Amino acid sequence: MSNNWFDRIDVLPPYAGYRVTRGWYTTNDGEEVVAYSIEPKRSNGQVLMYLRGGTARIGDVRLPRLMQFAARGFHVVAPVYRGNHGGTGKEDFGGEDLKDVLSLYDRVQTSGRPIHALGFSRGGMMALSLASERPVTTVTSWAGVTNLEWTYEEQRSMRKMLRRMTGGDPESAETAYTERSPLYKEWDAPTLIIHGTDDEQVRLRHATAVAEKLGEQAEFWVLPFGHQLPFWDKWETTEQAMEWMLRQAKAPTR
Repeated sequence: MSNNWFDRIDVLPPYAGYRVTRGWYTTNDGEEVVAYSIEPKRSNGQVLMYLRGGTARIGDVRLPRLMQFAARGFHVVAPVYRGNHGGTGKEDFGGEDLKDVLSLYDRVQTSGRPIHALGFSRGGMMALSLASERPVTTVTSWAGVTNLEWTYEEQRSMRKMLRRMTGGDPESAETAYTERSPLYKEWDAPTLIIHGTDDEQVRLRHATAVAEKLGEQAEFWVLPFGHQLPFWDKWETTEQAMEWMLRQAKAPTR
């Protein structure tokens, strides 16, 4: 099935018995982007788009992370965003590179299967922005950025990069920051917000603001951790998140 999603593929060595593919696809603005696909051994008939955090090699896609979703029957597809792993173009932190996510969604949706989106950190911003433009079955933002101006305030180390990508600071490039921020967007999909109370990289206010905005549309899980969870807590929370996704997929249409 994933062969139809990509213009060309490399079939990689199996990972823990799972079929893994690296694929290239052309976005609707002409960039060649790489994504990884891991197929379940026993399918639940649904797709999970995993949207990574970070930039470049920081926060990169990791097969063990994808495998946990495949073990529950999801066909997982994970773009690495333009400019990475041999792809063309340059990352734009939720600007032009959102087209990488939208273009891949448009290919995957031809399968007719339910599509869930889960994003971590910067990927949470991408997942919620995807939900604002495409009809996903569910969307999960895990430690996700929801207001890029707050990220500029909170992370001094990211300011130079954000000025380069947006064209300035939040005052001089206000539109660019607003257009990247899910807090100012609308979507209909059932939404799961997961965030740590002690997160110093993406502060809790990113989550609480969106949860308040969505009301009953969102389920909000606050965990007593920082940006990253200890291994077993992360594993257990991921299992619970997948259970939530599958319940929403079975729920009557709103």
